[in-house]
Amino acid sequence: MQVGEKDTTTKTLESYNSVFADIVNCLLFDGKAVIDENNLTPADKESQYKADGKIRSQERDVSKFWMNTNINIAFIGIENQVAPDELMPIRIMNYDSAVYREQYTLKKNNKLKKCYPVITLVIYFGKDDWNYGKNLLSCIDVPPVLLPYVNNYRMNFYSVKDMTEKQIDLFKSDFKVIAEFFSALNNGTDYHPSNRVLEYPEEVIDMISVFSGDDRFRDDYNALIDESKGGITMCEIYDKILQEGEAKGRAKGRAEGRAEGRLAALADLVKSGIIKLEQAAEQAKMPIEEFKNKTGLSV
Repeated sequence: MQVGEKDTTTKTLESYNSVFADIVNCLLFDGKAVIDENNLTPADKESQYKADGKIRSQERDVSKFWMNTNINIAFIGIENQVAPDELMPIRIMNYDSAVYREQYTLKKNNKLKKCYPVITLVIYFGKDDWNYGKNLLSCIDVPPVLLPYVNNYRMNFYSVKDMTEKQIDLFKSDFKVIAEFFSALNNGTDYHPSNRVLEYPEEVIDMISVFSGDDRFRDDYNALIDESKGGITMCEIYDKILQEGEAKGRAKGRAEGRAEGRLAALADLVKSGIIKLEQAAEQAKMPIEEFKNKTGLSV
């Protein structure tokens, strides 16, 4: 799956004020409702910089102004990463400095009463450990004699796979479903779908489908739209995937077809990394070795 598609699905969900505010409140303020979604307004994601004698553009993933009436309290941005980047602190510093530069120009021209802070959150959705530093000094080679004079720009870094259950429980928006899924997917732990009714089901399912590489989440969500009379949960979508496997088995016209279909569906979830082998065997109500023999899994 292309990185660009992953990036797009993530930005779409985070662009909603309720989700954006929830992420910031949980990661920065331990779940306290410091920022009200109604006090957020979109910011210009694009800024310019000069390189090789040319003016170039750079674009943030998601950015918003936190406002009090018409006064900016802060500029807050979210940058999503699916792979480790050694130079990420320099990139974040460049994003932030562009906003400060804009404020400087406005202030010098008496178009801004007071400058405001710029804060960027880096959210890492990858499976591999982030083995790079999270500040400027980790990116550059500084002679010891100069260390006291180099400002060490630090980025606010958060890895979804390293979030604790307590941290995940702080989320009140659909991002909680995302965090639960990616924590299980990237840690290889049991995934237990939530019964939480999705506020933005299409965006959540698109993101999960793209990152897992399993289109059944999207397909079964589309099917449930026609069947559901109320909200849709991840638990319903997960159950439908298993039911489809049973249906395929029944279509074979054999008495054991339903069971075989369910086993095949569970095996596919294991191959996608969505559940562990142990969890699949438990749901199939059989020992792990028997499950492996019946499904042909070699893991």
